Amino acid sequence: MTQQRITLSAWVYLAIASLALVDAFVHVPPLIPVTAGLIVLFVALEFRNIPAAQKIAGIGLIAVGVLGAISSGKGAELLIDGIARSRIFLLLFFAVSWLQFPVGQSPALRAVRATIVSQPPGRRFLFMASGVHTLGSVLNLAGLSLLASMVENQKDPHLRRRMTMALINGFGSASSWSPFFIGMIVVLVAIPSLKWTDIGPLGFILALAIVSTAWAYDRLVLRRSHPAEAPTPPVALDKADFWRAAGILVSLIVLAVTIVEFTGTSIPVTLGLMGPPFALVWYSMIGTRGTRFPHRAVDLSGGVMAHLPSLRNEVLVFVAANIFGLGIASIIPTGDLGHFVNAALPWADAKIAAIVLFFLGCSLIGLHPVIVVISLTAVLPPEALGLKDWVVGLTYAGIWGVSTMVSPFSGTTLFMARVTGVPAHIIGWRWMLPTSLLSGGVIGAIVIALRHGLG
Repeated sequence: MTQQRITLSAWVYLAIASLALVDAFVHVPPLIPVTAGLIVLFVALEFRNIPAAQKIAGIGLIAVGVLGAISSGKGAELLIDGIARSRIFLLLFFAVSWLQFPVGQSPALRAVRATIVSQPPGRRFLFMASGVHTLGSVLNLAGLSLLASMVENQKDPHLRRRMTMALINGFGSASSWSPFFIGMIVVLVAIPSLKWTDIGPLGFILALAIVSTAWAYDRLVLRRSHPAEAPTPPVALDKADFWRAAGILVSLIVLAVTIVEFTGTSIPVTLGLMGPPFALVWYSMIGTRGTRFPHRAVDLSGGVMAHLPSLRNEVLVFVAANIFGLGIASIIPTGDLGHFVNAALPWADAKIAAIVLFFLGCSLIGLHPVIVVISLTAVLPPEALGLKDWVVGLTYAGIWGVSTMVSPFSGTTLFMARVTGVPAHIIGWRWMLPTSLLSGGVIGAIVIALRHGLG
């Protein structure tokens, strides 16, 4: 890894993550405005590098939130709170950034990629979707980036489309259950009465349904409409590489669960604690003996610090979403809105279907799911809808990943657009829309069935 210049904004981000960790264990109220100020400073330093579309959307959401906060008479208080609330999500991005580098250099994970890539046409979609789902559910975007190279090198435009859809469906569906995913974390933060055990296991059912629906669409619609490819011999995965890859994933999960159980911290805080040391040990074990530690540890630290400013888009989205949600909540009476929704949709099952459609509709016009979750839970908590918290949380977690698939501004879509060279709106609005609508319908049906079955 070549040494890169570390900018002031990188140090500011490091300070934000550090203060978020401190606040998780020793709550010091004066640190909240300090953290909020650092977040504002980071956005200001990186603002010129943020794409125009994200700038416009972010400024618009912040403006609406600020107006709402001022109208409520608590402008400064709500503004600081809205900005500071973003720190927990910024801490998660910080932790994931450390894991991205060793993932790309791990011999075991590279061997897994080679096996998935070499699968024949009849099995490739499921292998790609399930492979990226398994890796991504623990390694997050680092798992997606590991397999994305096979799409980047694909010359056939039709195959490139199918491979892209397999990766996006497999990766996005992990939001339904994985505690390492931002979607699940946002839902758990937005609905404090929920624990991961309340919706995570049920979310795995939704993930299987999403992948199965996408596979059926590929099999019946896309693959059948084009001539079959000539099969190539698949590359077998060596047992040693399999157990090494499994060991990496299992050790991450066991370490995270252990920290949560013994400290009682949230998943973002847990990952913020374990992510950097785990990545340093892992990265230092890769490479030629004699050049590992401390050389590779220093190399990794420099690479991560140089990477932090690239999180500018995510920071702006989450800050804007929090300000918007709090501002809207401060001027909209929850009770009155709840009565209106319950009068318009008196049936619980209809509300679940409406939530699914609302999420998809908002994502199609460019609103990130984080904006929808934070805003909806602020003005319409589960009790105002007359639904149990686990029903609402499961619906949000299930539809989150599907919504990011159709949004031209989601991190997943933007990442795959860079890899494939295809515009994000083509991927979201044209490629992913059919399977996302089908998956949305399946998610709604399963949540409704679980509500009736579990009570």
